[in-house]
Amino acid sequence: MASQTFNISLPQELVEQIDDQARREFSSRSEYIRRAVVKQLRTEQALSAVLDRANEKGRRLGYGSEQQVYDAIDR
Repeated sequence: MASQTFNISLPQELVEQIDDQARREFSSRSEYIRRAVVKQLRTEQALSAVLDRANEKGRRLGYGSEQQVYDAIDR
């Protein structure tokens, strides 16, 4: 996969935390941030897939809103 370089601005305290953690993991700052971004994207994709399945099941059960689902769970 081709790489692209870009700049981001972060508060100094966050940069220090990233650098400390990367050093503990014998990693570079870039590698640490790359792994963190990949992990976050995978987490969001997995959550989205779960919510999509839940929404589909709710539609099949006749629920028309999230509130109806909350009400059914709360019974």
